Amino acid sequence: MDKKYKRKIKVKIKPKMRVLNRALEGNWNTIFKGRGLEFTGYRQYIFGDDARKIDWKASFRSGDVLIKELEEYHALNVFFLFDVSNSMICSSTGQLKSDYASNLISNLCYNIVKGGDAVGIGFFTDKLVSKILPKKGQGIHLMIMQELEKKKNYGGKFNLKHALMLVNSFLEEGTMIIIVSDFIGLKDGWTRYLKILSRKYELIGMMIHDPRDYSMPLEEGQYLLEDPYSKEKMYIDSHQYQKIYAKEVKKRKKFIKMAFEKSKMGFVYLKTDQDFEDPIVNYFKRRVILSR
Repeated sequence: MDKKYKRKIKVKIKPKMRVLNRALEGNWNTIFKGRGLEFTGYRQYIFGDDARKIDWKASFRSGDVLIKELEEYHALNVFFLFDVSNSMICSSTGQLKSDYASNLISNLCYNIVKGGDAVGIGFFTDKLVSKILPKKGQGIHLMIMQELEKKKNYGGKFNLKHALMLVNSFLEEGTMIIIVSDFIGLKDGWTRYLKILSRKYELIGMMIHDPRDYSMPLEEGQYLLEDPYSKEKMYIDSHQYQKIYAKEVKKRKKFIKMAFEKSKMGFVYLKTDQDFEDPIVNYFKRRVILSR
């Protein structure tokens, strides 16, 4: 790891479990599966059945009175695929994107475990740096927190395509994969791998941006830019490029968001100068509404 990046890393997990727990009602299953039940099919209404279970729309189409059958589903396996490459070790606010992401992951893991589901994590750059397979219980949350705080896990190049190929080789089908990244440095063709995985897994993209990722400084002047991967440097005039930069960032964000949503995958956009609670809770609430 580049020493310059290593000096920046000061991972401190700030517990916001109670805040998120209240907002999410402490029930991860409810957030992701509506009532903790899944639809299995229809059958004809029999005298004595609960009339509340009648699906009137389906009954009208078929001409028979139909009951919607539901059954309890098995516990979820949730796996965080966490981008720890050089571009995540960046800040214009005093909080690195990697720190922000670590706090987000830790707090969500707490709620997943409390909901009775299994959770794991993989740290990736252009390779899989470290991984913990999904498990249940409070112990797994502690293991993940300890791994999030290890400096050696942070820094390196970036290759999302390779990371997606790797997780496909060891995760169980049906696992929920939450990709936490700034999505900077994507190589052509990554959306193809995303589509392939969406056939086996449920995918959610959580895009984390520092203010400098979407806007240049308001002060006019010459600024030195450096590519976090190639280390190539160049001077630019912020006044000349501000609008162009903002336009390109907006277009790129829209493309990534569409790549997830096109295949009915989830997407959340987060900014390091804003708390993550509201965007996360609002996203989950929308999922509950759509699942009903």
